[in-house]
Order: sequence, then structure tokens, then C-alpha cells
Amino acid sequence: MTYLLNEPWLLGLLFAVTLAGAIELGRRTAAYTHIHDDTNRKDQMVAIRDGLFVLVSLLLGFTLALAVPRYSERRTLLVEESISIGTTYLRAGMLPPPYRDKDRELLRQYVDARLDLVSAGLDEARFNEAANRSRHIQAQLWADIAAVAQIDRTAITATYENSLNETIDLHDKRIAALENRIPASIWFLILSVSMIAIFCRGLTLTHRFWLTLVLAPVTIAIVVALVADLDSPSTGLIRQDQRAMQRLKTELSSEP
Repeated sequence: MTYLLNEPWLLGLLFAVTLAGAIELGRRTAAYTHIHDDTNRKDQMVAIRDGLFVLVSLLLGFTLALAVPRYSERRTLLVEESISIGTTYLRAGMLPPPYRDKDRELLRQYVDARLDLVSAGLDEARFNEAANRSRHIQAQLWADIAAVAQIDRTAITATYENSLNETIDLHDKRIAALENRIPASIWFLILSVSMIAIFCRGLTLTHRFWLTLVLAPVTIAIVVALVADLDSPSTGLIRQDQRAMQRLKTELSSEP
């Protein structure tokens, strides 16, 4: 299940095929049990079908409302972190040598590590390596400011310390945002209710028509895949925009 949620459009394709099978199974079940021979039975199934499709719509809308803010939060945190790193880099220029040049070089390496964090995708080893590299650079930067503070406790040092502290905090916030996914139990509920609704749709069909087998399953599958894509931070068609961090890398690389 986790693998399919990280491959949203493969999930959508498989789900569309599964729903098409469910609607055909419902049609055959209706023919076998002679539901259409009894008007009361058919009316009951139509009422159940309509209610279930309303429930599916509400569940998909609710899940989309969960996914969009998560996507926006990840993008906002990336922009905020880019600004924070850029500010820290500028303030590092006020440190006494040799800390000034050393910390600026560490911040350039830090930007590379942050870019690698998202580009790692499903490669857990690369993700952990980028996260550990970021923490190691943070430790070096903090050790340097602690050493500077011992000999030069001024307002300039304090502003750099505050900026560095904000950059470190944003690292943890971004990691938490990347891990903040829609719970698997909600996905299981959506998939289950959708299959039951489609099955009930099949129970109300008297004849097989290929368009009927395609339209509803494909529509639901596309919406499910879209929501899963928004919820997936590093895979799918909707990728996290890293232009802010890439611009920062270009700007820092152009520094003498």
C-alpha cells in the first residue's frame, strides 16, 4: 500500500481496473439473483447506490482538503528555509576570520544537502544521507558560533546566532512536513467505499455497455490519483517546486 501511495498514477490505473471489474461483477450478480425482476429490490439498490456515491464524493472532497494544505505547507517551508539560509549566509560575512569563510562554505554545502533531500525521492538511503549531512553541517555551524560567542559576544554575533537557529528549526519543520502524509486508514476507507459504490452501480445495470464500465471507475481513479499525487512530496507528476532553493544555490555559487 505504501509503495502504491508513492506511485499515485500507478495506483490510479490499478484502481480503475479494479473498479471496472467490480461494476461488471455487480452486473453479473444482479443477473444471477434476478434483482431486476423485483421492482422493490431494484428501487432499494438504486437508493443505496445513490447514497454511496454521495459518500464517496464527500470522502474524496475531505481527503483533497487534507492534501492541498500539506502540499502548500511543504512549498512554503521550502521558500522560508531558502530565505533563512540566504540571510544566515549574509550575516556570516560579519563573523571574524577564519569563521567567516568557513561558515559561508558550509552554508553552500548545506544548500546542496537540502536539494538532495527532496530529489532523493523514494531512495531512503539517499534521503537519510542528505538529512544526516544537513545535521552534520548544522553541528559544525553551531560549534563555530559557540566559539565566536566566547570571544566576541556582540549584537552582530547574536543576530547571526538567531538566524542560524531559525535555519536549523526549519530543517526539522521540513522533515516533519515531508513525513506528514494522509493516514493509510483514510485511503483504505476511500478505496473500500468506492468499490462498494461501484459494485452497487453494477447491481442496477441490466445490460453491459463499455462506456458504463469506463466512465465512473476512471473518474474516481483520476481523483484518487490526483489526491495521492498532492500528498506525495517527491514522486508523481506534481513535484515540489525547488526553484527558490536552486536560485539560492546559484546566487551563493556566484559569490567570490
